[in-house]
Amino acid sequence: MEEIDYNDDSKEGKLRRWVDNLQLESWQLELLITGFSIFLLASGLDQYSAIQARINFDKFAITSDNTVIITTVGRAILASGPLMIKFFLISLLLHLLLRGFWIGIVGLSSVSNKIEFEKLNFKGPFRKHIPSKVRTLDDLIFYIDQVSSVIFAYTYLIVFSIISVVLVGCFLFVFIGLTNVTLSTFGAGGVAAVLVTLIGVTALVLAISAILFFLDSLLFSAFKRSKWFSYIFYPIYRFFSIISLSFIYRSIYYHLITNFKRKQIALVTIVLLMVAFITTRIDSWDRYTFFPINEVHNQYIIETNHYADEQGDDFIYTASIPSKIIKDSFLPLFIRYSPEQNMALEFFCPDANGINEGINFKTSIQVGMQSQTDTSKTVNELLRERMVTDEKMASIIGCIQSMYEIKIDGEPIKTDFSFAYHPNKGEKGFLQMLDLEGYERGKHVILVNHLDYQGNALMAEITKERFKMSRLIEIVFWKE
Repeated sequence: MEEIDYNDDSKEGKLRRWVDNLQLESWQLELLITGFSIFLLASGLDQYSAIQARINFDKFAITSDNTVIITTVGRAILASGPLMIKFFLISLLLHLLLRGFWIGIVGLSSVSNKIEFEKLNFKGPFRKHIPSKVRTLDDLIFYIDQVSSVIFAYTYLIVFSIISVVLVGCFLFVFIGLTNVTLSTFGAGGVAAVLVTLIGVTALVLAISAILFFLDSLLFSAFKRSKWFSYIFYPIYRFFSIISLSFIYRSIYYHLITNFKRKQIALVTIVLLMVAFITTRIDSWDRYTFFPINEVHNQYIIETNHYADEQGDDFIYTASIPSKIIKDSFLPLFIRYSPEQNMALEFFCPDANGINEGINFKTSIQVGMQSQTDTSKTVNELLRERMVTDEKMASIIGCIQSMYEIKIDGEPIKTDFSFAYHPNKGEKGFLQMLDLEGYERGKHVILVNHLDYQGNALMAEITKERFKMSRLIEIVFWKE
């Protein structure tokens, strides 16, 4: 270890002394940050899941239009969050355990720091083996202190590395997604074919370069040490250093690979990844072999998020009714409007475009100027003319109704929709009042079908024949 000159009053000497003092007291900061981080991560995992569900529900609903690239990338970034949180949590718990062990050793050494093997009276091979293999308390204190600090820094290195992989993967996915944008913009002509080929070749080169970039990190900068390949690898390294944000944690990486053996780094990495993998597998371990999975939805499976009184904090993803048991003669059925339906709505109901646009500042100015020249109408009347009229609204809702089928026990029900917000979480959708006057007491099944596009809308022309009625949801209820 480099000796510190405490009489050096230069700027470099003062900085070196400050860093040295900080290193001596770093264990206190490590414990403080570790404890606080564990508390935040453990309590924030459920909150993150709720935020992820909200964003996926409102902003990243999977559609068949050009936004599929953005939504898929957004979902991928959000999905990597729980993995990083769990890995971070496990690593910090390990660090806290080691620091607690270290503090215990420090406390024990204050009583006595010498191991008196003579009193144990070992015989045979144990007389030499045990004293040579067992560290003194002072050595163990120094060793555990080093290991704890390295694990603390290594945890952040791994988390940032995972972020880098996600960022590069999303970048490549967006680049490949340009093929869909090209096809939808230029059609299936010769120009589109040339552009798609160029994008495909470039994406392949970028993908291979990204693999080389991460392989270099895993192989402890092996490509940078190659006499001839280093010149080829240099632009790849510079480019992906920016895309992956690896310049943020590069100092930690080079410090670890130059101060510790490769097998030690590999062993720690494998152990942490195995613990994270085992934890994930335990979460997904299902012993209920003869029970249907969550992805199955039909009348034989009762799902709580279909009933408002049992919904809890969950979202309405398809449809909802107030309760399993209905006492009234009218049953309100709420069908959620999902952005996934935008393509079908745009194709069958083009008049609905702009229905969500209100009165903006520009329109207000225009109406104000018009009211000065046209005194036969009030400002409110002029504003109403700029908004969706009742006749147009009736036409739009009628068009939307034609895209749905509602049946009770197989008997078709006339659709009569109204736009509505559900009180659960303000979900947007359509409200249908079902008249149960003629239905007997007992079990009944509501079936909701909707027009669904068959195929890939980005790869083929959208035609009416490709839309077919498919089952959206089945909800069971009992009438008293």
